[in-house]
Amino acid sequence: MASMKSYWLKYKELITRNCTDELVADTSLTYWQNRLFAASVIYLIPYSLLSVVPGIYMAYVNDLKGLIFVDFVAMVSVLSIAFFPKINVFTRKLVFNGALYIISVALLLYLGLQGPGLLYLLAITIFVILSLDKKYGYFTLALNCITCIGIGVILHYEWIDFGIFSQYALDSWIAVSVNLIFLSAVAVILIPILFHGLQSTIIQENNLRAEIESQQGQLKESISLLNSKNEELERFAYTISHDLKEPLRMISSFMQLLEKKYGPKLDKKAHQYIHFAVDGAHRMSNSIDELMEYSRVGRLYNEYEPVDVNMVISEIIRSIKADVDNSEAKITYSTMPTLNVVPVTFKMLIQNLLTNALKYQSDEQTPVIEIDAKELDTHWQFLIKDNGIGISKEHQEDIFEIFRRLHSREKYQGTGMGLAISKKIVEQHGGEIWVDSEEGKGSIFYFTLKK
Repeated sequence: MASMKSYWLKYKELITRNCTDELVADTSLTYWQNRLFAASVIYLIPYSLLSVVPGIYMAYVNDLKGLIFVDFVAMVSVLSIAFFPKINVFTRKLVFNGALYIISVALLLYLGLQGPGLLYLLAITIFVILSLDKKYGYFTLALNCITCIGIGVILHYEWIDFGIFSQYALDSWIAVSVNLIFLSAVAVILIPILFHGLQSTIIQENNLRAEIESQQGQLKESISLLNSKNEELERFAYTISHDLKEPLRMISSFMQLLEKKYGPKLDKKAHQYIHFAVDGAHRMSNSIDELMEYSRVGRLYNEYEPVDVNMVISEIIRSIKADVDNSEAKITYSTMPTLNVVPVTFKMLIQNLLTNALKYQSDEQTPVIEIDAKELDTHWQFLIKDNGIGISKEHQEDIFEIFRRLHSREKYQGTGMGLAISKKIVEQHGGEIWVDSEEGKGSIFYFTLKK
């Protein structure tokens, strides 16, 4: 059984190789026409061999020597195009279709309407269109017309006393042959329309594939360029964190040493200048740290994990306990979900918004902060509500820009990076952030995170 299967596979492989063209792209219509032709040859040969012996025997018994000769020639032709090498595919198709057409005409002549001749003529017309081209379909239609008209003329003038010509009258032949010609014409007209649509679809698919491959190439180039820029950014970040912060530490340290050693000899103005220099160095160092955090969002911090938001909020509250106790703030939050987020940046987001809610308060007021979340169709929406100083309408979009501050550092400390970092974190999670606020009446910060 295994050897029979092996022989069958080798047989199919040989005929497929002979009856198809390797140079034809597998996305073209010609490729599929060739595959159809090869499959037809593959399965026609064994079926023909099974029927050839009884067919020849019956033809011999009924003294149909011409039919025996045609069957023999057709079988030799089919075997030749199947197994002989170095014959182009187009020639194989012509020989194959020609052999089948001759058999169909022979069956028509010898067996008449009781035989499959007319049906075979229609079938071969369709197969010519499928395996070759519509112009050959018109040629086959013309042959059908000539054959039917020729037989009709012979019937009318009674020129030959042979087979079909003595079986029925002219009117019955016209009725049957007109149907053959009509169906052949329908096939010749409609099948190419179907093929044209298929060819257009294949062309569009090929164009789309080419465009996608081009875009993928451009994307790879962009990714390569982005990776290169990221490496440059890494080196730049190292320069900022090390080479720039080191001089700042030296300035701060030496200014403090100067104040410690020569303090009694310096006047009030000198002490004030030293304070400005040390404070400026600290603020510059903090700004560099905040800028570094901004650059790390989405670049270094990008691993998503399931995070219990309740635990994150409770950890943040514990970390800012001193500020909460000093301001006697009241912080409440509802039961929170567990979300798939980047843990480091998500905690940074909540902490930034919560510390801002504590920071931007009037002196005579006890901070009241509420945290809530609700589930939407595609996102989770969070809000952090406070009763602080509020934000004017014209500045509610500006506050999310880098280093954007609305108040002096003397009144409210900070670098102006917190909300810019928060916005970048929210966008990293496929969401949006905005604020609804009124001066003197507090603020509500909303943000969404994609599920």
